Amino acid sequence: MHELSIMASLLDTVEDHARRAGAHRVRAINLVIGERASFVDDSLLFYFDMLTPGRLCDGAALHIRRTPMSFYCAACQQCYAPSGESFRCPICATVGQITSDGRELLIESMEVEV
Repeated sequence: MHELSIMASLLDTVEDHARRAGAHRVRAINLVIGERASFVDDSLLFYFDMLTPGRLCDGAALHIRRTPMSFYCAACQQCYAPSGESFRCPICATVGQITSDGRELLIESMEVEV
């Protein structure tokens, strides 16, 4: 159910930025959500469809891109995404430093009509 309040806040933010850009319509919203974020895509889409009628986002497309947790291995200077429950580098088996915990929720971009 927390997807409802998250989506309402996201739409307010998107529409605020769209108005400041002089837009009269939002055509698409592109979100980046970490794979470990506790948001269900279907719920976000459901609340998006429920909240957009009559707003600048009415009729807009919502695109969701999931991003993995990522690490950096200083030993072999590689970035990697852990597989399963192992956080070890797939090349040298050293545990790397976390660079993204996979919990982000970002408005990556939006497409508007001015």
